[in-house]
Amino acid sequence: MTAKSILELAVCIVADRPAAAAARQQAMQAVSHYPGFISWRAVGSCENPGMLADLVEWETLDDAKSAGERVRRDPDFAPYMAAISAVMLMQHFAVEQQI
Repeated sequence: MTAKSILELAVCIVADRPAAAAARQQAMQAVSHYPGFISWRAVGSCENPGMLADLVEWETLDDAKSAGERVRRDPDFAPYMAAISAVMLMQHFAVEQQI
């Protein structure tokens, strides 16, 4: 993680976690080729089996926003979007401190 990168945090609810995980793998592969992509951490809640979170790191906020538009049209991302029943949080964060 670089001090000037942008972190995109999305917290979602899914009905079928195994199906969502498979669709997310396909989405991760597609997004890994987007301009400005650095990394994607895909995590699942320990307390709520239907809750997933994605932490995606981008070089710039513009890269993150452009990717947000692109995923809406990307057929490789569509199955993951379809697996999501609710988005609880979708925000971009700038790194202010790190140890």
